[in-house]
Amino acid sequence: MKNKPVLSVIIVSFNTKEIIKRCLDSLYQFTSGLDYEVVVVDNSSRDSSAEMLSIFEQGHKNFKLIRSTTNIGFGPANNLGAKEAVGEYLLFLNSDTFFIENNLPHCIAEIEKNKNIGVYSCNLTNKDGSHQPSGGYFPNLGRLFAWQFFIDDIPPFSNLINSIHPHTSRKQPDWVTGAFMMIPSKIFWAAGGFDEKIFMYTEELELCYRIKKLGRTVIHDSQTSIIHLGGASGGNYLAITAEVAGLLYFWRKHLPRWQLPLVKLFFFVGSLLRYVIFGIIKANATARQAYSQILRLLVRQIGGLA
Repeated sequence: MKNKPVLSVIIVSFNTKEIIKRCLDSLYQFTSGLDYEVVVVDNSSRDSSAEMLSIFEQGHKNFKLIRSTTNIGFGPANNLGAKEAVGEYLLFLNSDTFFIENNLPHCIAEIEKNKNIGVYSCNLTNKDGSHQPSGGYFPNLGRLFAWQFFIDDIPPFSNLINSIHPHTSRKQPDWVTGAFMMIPSKIFWAAGGFDEKIFMYTEELELCYRIKKLGRTVIHDSQTSIIHLGGASGGNYLAITAEVAGLLYFWRKHLPRWQLPLVKLFFFVGSLLRYVIFGIIKANATARQAYSQILRLLVRQIGGLA
C-alpha cells in the first residue's frame, strides 16, 4: 500500500481558468523532493474551468478534481477538499498564486521544527516582486475604532497599533490571509475546519481564532515567497461588503454581545466616511456601491443585537 503524502494542496477554483492553470503549472514545475497531492474543488465555474481541470487531472496521478454543482463559498469548498485530502499537512492555496521557487519542502521543514505551530504562512509578493502584507490581529473595539477612523494609517500610530488589517508582515500575527495557509490536518479538524456560515472573506481570520484557542501559534515566515495577484476570484465590491458582514458575524460568535451596538456604530460612521471620501470625492463607483450597501445593512441593524 502506498504511503500517504506528506502534503495535500487544496485549491478552490471559481471562474479563473487561465489563472488556476498557471498556478498549477508553477506548482508542478517548482515542487520537487516532496510527496504531495493536489485537490482542486471547482465551485461550479461558468468559464470551462472544470473541463480544463478534468483534462489536467488525466495527466497527473497525484491530482484530484472535485466538482461542486453550486458555488458553495470559499470556506465550505475548502472543507470539501480537506475531506478528500489524506496528507499530514493541508495547504490551502489561492488559485491566483504562483510559485517562483521550490519552497514547499522548506515550508514543511519549518512547520515540523515547531510542533506548536497551528497555522503557517510564507511571504506573499505582488507581481512586481514588492512585499504584500499578510497577517493581522484579531478584532477588538480599539482596533476597530482605529481602522474605521483611519488612525492606524497615520504614522506613528500605524507602527504602534496591532491592526486588524495587515500593514506590514510580522512573524507571529493573530491571523494570516487565506492565499497560503499550511495547517496540520489534525489541528484543522480539531478546530472544526472553516465555518461554513461564512461564504467568503474573514473565514481565515475566524479559523485562526479557533486554532489559537487550541493553544497553537500562527507563524508568518519571511524567508520564502510566492506571488499573489489578489482579488482575481472575488473582486473589490465583494471584499468590502462581505468583510463587514463577516466581522459582524465574528463578533456575534466570539466576542461580548454588549459590544455589538458600538461595533455597528463604528462601522456605520467608518462606512459613511468611506462613502464620501472614496465614493463621492474620488468618484469610485465600486466604493460608492459597496459602502451604500453596507450603510443600508447597518441602518437595518443599528441599535439591535441581531
